[in-house]
Amino acid sequence: MAFGVYIHFPYCLSKCPYCDFASQATAAPHDRYAQAIARELASREPEWRGRRAASLYLGGGTPSLWEPAALAAALEAVREVVPFDGDAELTLEANPGACDAARFGAYRALGFNRLSIGVQSFNEASLKALGRKHSGPDAERAFALAREAGFANLSLDLIYGAPGQSVEGARGDAARAARLAPEHLSVYGLMIEGLEIETPMAREVRRGRLEVPDDEAQWLMGEEIRAELEGAGYRRYEISSWAKPGFESRHNSMYWLGGEYLGLGCGAVGFALEDPRDPSKGGRRWGNHRSATRYLEAVESGASPESWSERLEARDLLRERLAIGLRRVAGVDIEAVCAELGQDPEPSLRAARGLVERGLATLDGSLLRLNDRGLDFHTEAAVSFV
Repeated sequence: MAFGVYIHFPYCLSKCPYCDFASQATAAPHDRYAQAIARELASREPEWRGRRAASLYLGGGTPSLWEPAALAAALEAVREVVPFDGDAELTLEANPGACDAARFGAYRALGFNRLSIGVQSFNEASLKALGRKHSGPDAERAFALAREAGFANLSLDLIYGAPGQSVEGARGDAARAARLAPEHLSVYGLMIEGLEIETPMAREVRRGRLEVPDDEAQWLMGEEIRAELEGAGYRRYEISSWAKPGFESRHNSMYWLGGEYLGLGCGAVGFALEDPRDPSKGGRRWGNHRSATRYLEAVESGASPESWSERLEARDLLRERLAIGLRRVAGVDIEAVCAELGQDPEPSLRAARGLVERGLATLDGSLLRLNDRGLDFHTEAAVSFV
């Protein structure tokens, strides 16, 4: 069973109006936060010591704000408990407005071999609407600096459906990103509903003060982006993920395939099986406090930083594995997952045939794959399936 480590760094230069992540626009207590990560890990150590991790993902927030020396201390604490595979994928998220050559070089020296740069758009109007502080040239400069620092595996994030964005503008962003030739692209439609918190942008839309492209326009944007990226040689391997062959995100794939993950830091989520050798025994998922202040106070006082925890039985894991597995273009093998979790595959196979009849999927033996239409309506397909 794949296993990865996630560290959340919640500090940003500014808070984007569409963002519902655990982040805040305050000065980062660099050393204090690194020490908190080490303390939290020490409290979880018996469960994780000696487990070999195939990936590390440092997300945020804006992790590229973290002073390299403080980050090095946090990484050292992690490596003392959790060794990494020799070819492990170590990803750090970076903001084009919070990076420079020296910083990228320092992160590369710490062992990070993959950067995910939050471009979101190259268009000035779209960037302003999204509350981003960088420009299109800033994003291109950050990409060049990352290459100069020795990163041979770069991912760019794009968002389409920003207020005022046109279909042509969305395709233009994809074309400009593809010309940079990153190894990976994550392309997300702007979401303002169903988030963990109501964002300022969602509130403005609800009050009628701001208009965003409707569902049909977003769908057309997605179609144009797909055509652009396919023409540039990228392969869609998950709903929002495109890659050159061999550069699919290993860390994210671990989530989609039901792997375990040790979440550390404010707002981080973790998942551990009761017995990694027997997933049918179920597991536990937890989430840390979303407030950085509350997280730090809890860890430093010796209390648990968790704000919630849930027990997951095999049937719960099955529903998740099937729903999340359908995000992958490769699909999900129903019989294999059911065998792993000790569940009867027949109910799921019956539901899969229903998706096929509705023209949303194909079923090859027990391998269920959503087609392009099914991927576009993944949420509806997954709900009806599970």
